[in-house]
Amino acid sequence: MPRTLSVFPFPALLLGALLFLGGPAGAQTGEFQGVTVTVQAKDTAYGIARRAGISVEALLALNGLHSPDLKIGQTLRVSSTARHVVGPKETLYALSRRYGVSVNALLAENALPEGAVLSVGQVLTLPATATLPSPAQPTPVALAPTPGPLAALSLTLPPLLGVPQPPEPVPSAAPQAPAFAPPEPALPDAPSPDRPSAALPGDWRGMAMALLGTPYRYGGTTPAGLDCSGFVLQVFTPLGVRLPRVSADQAQVGQPVAAEELQPGDLVFFDTVGGGRISHVGIYLGGDTFVSANSYQGKVSLDTLMADRYWGPRYRGARRVLSGPLAVRGP
Repeated sequence: MPRTLSVFPFPALLLGALLFLGGPAGAQTGEFQGVTVTVQAKDTAYGIARRAGISVEALLALNGLHSPDLKIGQTLRVSSTARHVVGPKETLYALSRRYGVSVNALLAENALPEGAVLSVGQVLTLPATATLPSPAQPTPVALAPTPGPLAALSLTLPPLLGVPQPPEPVPSAAPQAPAFAPPEPALPDAPSPDRPSAALPGDWRGMAMALLGTPYRYGGTTPAGLDCSGFVLQVFTPLGVRLPRVSADQAQVGQPVAAEELQPGDLVFFDTVGGGRISHVGIYLGGDTFVSANSYQGKVSLDTLMADRYWGPRYRGARRVLSGPLAVRGP
């Protein structure tokens, strides 16, 4: 049963409670810090919204409510912002798996560069699309006091979610994809990931297919583990095609290609974070199919392009970096 702490109308006690529950010094590592409040006797939607500094409409929308009628003991979210305090051995990949978001989304939300290494005690803001812990386990919130005498608030100490996470996935593990992750389409002539075919010199398609099933690893550039731009480098560098390291820069080289003129070997780019920033790259194979190092699947995999409900809306363009015989060479 969670411990509760009653806060009485004394400024010093209130300040101490806020520092203990919300301040960096009191934050425990490996912990989710949410923004919920438990409804007490005589609480109203208007009163809670006012103390939280939001409108009643916003309070109802955050909790999927259609009526301002509340019940004692009901847990309400009063902000869409949630945080995580980094614990020992936690990685960006492990946190992306825990909260159902991509590594790139975590980087963008916290203005971190590609290849960033987390430190113990670092506070990360979670994207709005993150899958948060069940509200049945309330986490603390500090509400601004209303004018006049301060009503007693019951603050619930946060549960620890510091479940040990593996630093990186192993090839034999089957990563659990979010509900929106697209299934891998069947592609004729594509070799099995368990038995990839050998790639001939200059055969970009054979090289890409030979890497199917390679584990996704953020910052990876070798067959032991690859991220999306590292996968593209693995395929094209042996052909003498020089490309930048990250996907956003790769989207600036070569010749732009209209969607209706896509050819096998073209690089296809996506905004998986929002705001128009290129954050993912793949290689078009033809037949509305592309191959990439997919952080959701946890490996190099095949996906549908325009017809897919996830990738289609996030497609942001293509570039042609192959020319001459390399552009038309196939299996």
